[in-house]
Amino acid sequence: MPLTYTVAIDFDDDDTGEDITADVLDLRWRLGMAQPYDSVAAPISARITVRNTARAYSPEYTSNDLSPGKTIRIQSDDGVTARTHFTGFISHVEPLPGAQGKRTAVIHARGPESELRHAQVRISPQTNIRADQIIDRVLDAAPLRRRPMKGYWLLDVTNHAELGANTKLAEPTIARSLETGQSTFAYVGDTWGEGIPADLAIRQMAEAERGRFFINRSGQAVFYNRHHTLLDTTSDATFADNPDALEYVYGQDVVNQVQVTLVPRSIGAANTVLWKLESAQAVPADPLLIRQIVVRYRDDNDNPIGALSVTPPQRSIDYSANTASNGAGTDLTALVDVLLIAADASAAALEIRNRSGRPAYLLAGAQLRGTPLLLGDPITLAQTDLASAALHGLSVTRLNLPMLDTIELADQLARYEVARRKDPRGVVRSIQVSAQTQLAQVLSRTLFDRITVQEAQTNHAADYFIVAEEHEVDLGGARHRVTWLLESAGASAFWIVGTSKLDQTALLAY
Repeated sequence: MPLTYTVAIDFDDDDTGEDITADVLDLRWRLGMAQPYDSVAAPISARITVRNTARAYSPEYTSNDLSPGKTIRIQSDDGVTARTHFTGFISHVEPLPGAQGKRTAVIHARGPESELRHAQVRISPQTNIRADQIIDRVLDAAPLRRRPMKGYWLLDVTNHAELGANTKLAEPTIARSLETGQSTFAYVGDTWGEGIPADLAIRQMAEAERGRFFINRSGQAVFYNRHHTLLDTTSDATFADNPDALEYVYGQDVVNQVQVTLVPRSIGAANTVLWKLESAQAVPADPLLIRQIVVRYRDDNDNPIGALSVTPPQRSIDYSANTASNGAGTDLTALVDVLLIAADASAAALEIRNRSGRPAYLLAGAQLRGTPLLLGDPITLAQTDLASAALHGLSVTRLNLPMLDTIELADQLARYEVARRKDPRGVVRSIQVSAQTQLAQVLSRTLFDRITVQEAQTNHAADYFIVAEEHEVDLGGARHRVTWLLESAGASAFWIVGTSKLDQTALLAY
């Protein structure tokens, strides 16, 4: 059976996908990191050029639903194995205008990264928690596009809000595979203030772990801990003087000083005042008019602080109410409720209700108490290999890791990074291969597969991890070329307790 490629768009949102392969002229897609050693991948993307003679891809004409968010998949079948190469969502469509022109259209596809970039997330204070646990909660908190949507309920959306027909709530999360993190972080979320973009929250956790986060071929969110590549010691394929193209460089990625910036924390006393009302606030007399306020924790110098726990306000202890703003009128404290609705690491939501039937004031001095989490001044720790710096010149990498809170953890990380990158070596940056000569490898090799590259002219032979894949399919599927961005596997030759053999790997892993 000859190799075939299939492109399908899920117009109906039922997770089956409608085949548009007959109209496809050209396919390009990319997954993976922007650079070696990155902790978080670049956004996945695809560009699909199609014939548009019948205007099937002119969104304002066709009956096909080409709106942003529709799932699109690229797959192949070599007669033995059917493989998925890309799963994403339509971003936008560009049909060429003019009835006498080329009459083609370009369908652009993306992954969930743009939604993660725009979604603000806040989480309650987290203590003694791993990176994978936080990433899991961030993915749940972000309002991502779900697939499929057919048969699920959406408020006031046609074909999704019919009583008795759409009674299921959409699945709450993106599919994921998250390895257990190697580090446990004492405090997480206390530096996120009023919320941070979900992708930044994920990046902070992946970088602190020195792990990897990416979207794979199936559209699944994947997190690898920092030992993932250390434990993968078997090459999946060898390329010996046979790539179509190869980019080689010697000595470019030497790093002999690593600076790690961390933020130390300390726990304050219980029942510390986290917030105090500066001036009296009117509370409506109508009990149905409920006032909500968001209060942000501050120390005595009005600096932002975090909180490990918050105590619900107690009447007459934490607040008082009166008919007069200066407290000289009738005491209404017993008939005014101040309720703690929600609290996270940096702020709390309070609900104020007036049951007196009379206008009331919440008096100045109302407060919120709890156990503060105090941020210290950032500390930068550096590790330098003096011999490497003397021989090759100083080369510095700076890591800003606010999730780290101890010098010991930062020191281990800095030593690890210096140890694996201090010595100059020849490195293959990327290779390009084609299906004409390497069909099985073009189809099956993917992110973080380990490969061996041998090249006679440079006398280079080493193992690498594929950290990005960029594909191009054209000529009606007759030509398929892929470029793999590579990261040295030699930089991962470390000794791990219970796994490595004594005297065969000399460097202790972090």
